[in-house]
Amino acid sequence: MNQTSIEEIHRTKDGKVSDKWASYLPFYDELFSVYRNQPIDLLEIGVQNGGSLETWSTYFMGARALIGCDIDPLRGELKYSDSRVSVVVGDANQQETLNRIRSICDRFDIVIDDGSHHSNDILNSFLIYFQLLKPGGLYVIEDTHTLYMTNFGGGILNEFSAYSFFKKMVDIVNLQFWENDINPKVYFRTFFPPEGIPDFISEGWIESVEFRNSLIVVRKSLIATNDKLGKRIVSGREASVNPAPLGFKD
Repeated sequence: MNQTSIEEIHRTKDGKVSDKWASYLPFYDELFSVYRNQPIDLLEIGVQNGGSLETWSTYFMGARALIGCDIDPLRGELKYSDSRVSVVVGDANQQETLNRIRSICDRFDIVIDDGSHHSNDILNSFLIYFQLLKPGGLYVIEDTHTLYMTNFGGGILNEFSAYSFFKKMVDIVNLQFWENDINPKVYFRTFFPPEGIPDFISEGWIESVEFRNSLIVVRKSLIATNDKLGKRIVSGREASVNPAPLGFKD
């Protein structure tokens, strides 16, 4: 069974050009290793020269569908020998393009946003495609350093940027500890109208948010719940220093 790393596949590949920052590659090996031999479905928004789809094709040997989406019509001319790979041309945030993607596959294990890198596009894509993730799936946003740039709709003090939105997601992961103090609808008033936030946020589908240099990874929960901490579990019998924990023991 082929166990070549993503980094090795990327660095040694021929064929279509793939452009990734060096720090992504070992991290992707760690992040995606559990999926590599599974029958996964993957969507990548932003195709460029198409080389990353070849990388995913080589790495994810058990994959069923590997879909790329790009707004540039030239991407529609890309050809692949792997029948699992397909490219949809269009704006990923438009309903017509979404319908064409869903006609190929409507549930994904991994979504990678390597699209325009503009703040509004990143946010809109997340609101659309996170809902198509299977429970436990991963939503990866690349090149988020652009969200510090005003010409990409970002900026370090821009409270309307996608980065500000995802920082709020950290609090959503911990919603059970503050939901009685402030309504989540109020907390997200910068981004959503008063009638409310998307159900998948308030229902507890956000399991975790990881920030790395130029990457954001959002993991979808296996089940929708805001009670994420779980039951307090105390083991052992000796508590000569502080016996208080024994009061929580079954």
